[in-house]
Amino acid sequence: MSHLANKTERRAIKVLANTLRFFDDTDLLFVSVEDAFKAKQAENILRSIIESNGYKARYQKGKGTIIFKDRTPKYYENELF
Repeated sequence: MSHLANKTERRAIKVLANTLRFFDDTDLLFVSVEDAFKAKQAENILRSIIESNGYKARYQKGKGTIIFKDRTPKYYENELF
């Protein structure tokens, strides 16, 4: 049974980010059109979960998956409100 919270903790985001690197390996394999579409949907859903919590994920070979806080402003500098 899972524990539900108001905010997703960083460790859960890290687990989700670790799975994203496996989606890159499917480009070289023979996959049906339907399965490729569903796999891309799953990848987009995982990325949206990570980004909606304010993080970005990056994988580097030899260093592993790194998640970092997205510090880009959510507004333009010339906005008044």
